[in-house]
Amino acid sequence: MALSRRVRSTRLLVISLVMASLLVITVDYRGGTSGPFEVAGRALQTVVGTLQSGVSRVLQPIGSFFSGLVHIGSLQAQNHRLQQEIQDLREKAQHDTSLRRLIDEFNSLYKLQQTYGLQGVAATVIGQSVNNFQWSVTINRGSGDGIKQDMPVVSGDGLVGHVVSVTSNTSIVLLVLDPDSFVDGRLSSSGVTGGVQGERNKDLQMSLVPPDTKVFPGEQVVTSGYQSGLYPPEIPIGSVSHVYIQDGGLNKLITIRPAVDFSALEIVLVVTGYLAPTTRTPPPSPTPSP
Repeated sequence: MALSRRVRSTRLLVISLVMASLLVITVDYRGGTSGPFEVAGRALQTVVGTLQSGVSRVLQPIGSFFSGLVHIGSLQAQNHRLQQEIQDLREKAQHDTSLRRLIDEFNSLYKLQQTYGLQGVAATVIGQSVNNFQWSVTINRGSGDGIKQDMPVVSGDGLVGHVVSVTSNTSIVLLVLDPDSFVDGRLSSSGVTGGVQGERNKDLQMSLVPPDTKVFPGEQVVTSGYQSGLYPPEIPIGSVSHVYIQDGGLNKLITIRPAVDFSALEIVLVVTGYLAPTTRTPPPSPTPSP
């Protein structure tokens, strides 16, 4: 009896499930895209899609990180190559700048040589001696190039000094900045002469100038070119920076800013003689400052 009731219950459950399934299929088919199960499916898809998007946002940086680790070697090599290219460009730019500066110095030296009718040997400064004992430079020309002691030395800007020591390949040039250097100078406007002496890293000093001499600020001072002097005439020494009265008003002391920038001295000319007068370019006329 109990077994019979159990069989009937099972059959009833199966029939009920089959009917429910048919009902669900019918309702969903008739509802189309707006059917309850279709709506539920879309809702479930939306939830799943949102979760997938969130997971993707979390995992994407991690994936990019591991991908970057794979390519980090290549990026380092590329960075090193770019840095090397930048360094090469900087060195090329510096070399081009130095070359242009040397060309400008040679042009200035050639103009001065033609203007003042000088013959000589061009040389490069290869060493400096700036101390309390001597202010001098060493150049890469010597007796093998015809250089002799006491030959004057100029640059494209003006007077540098004179040769005091010579070897076969090098020479030492005493600068006009040295206190032992003494040059016969002349004021370009009045023609008054005086002795110009070095003061190391200070402006040169021109002494023995009569007190009634008119001196203009910025006036050019040139070599006087005395017969017994070392230096050719009219070579620029510098320009007047200050004027002082000394010896109770008996003399004027003039300080002179050198025409040559000795901190950037590279190319010089050792004067060995003079050009023929017909090949010289007339020097510019002096124009004193008001």
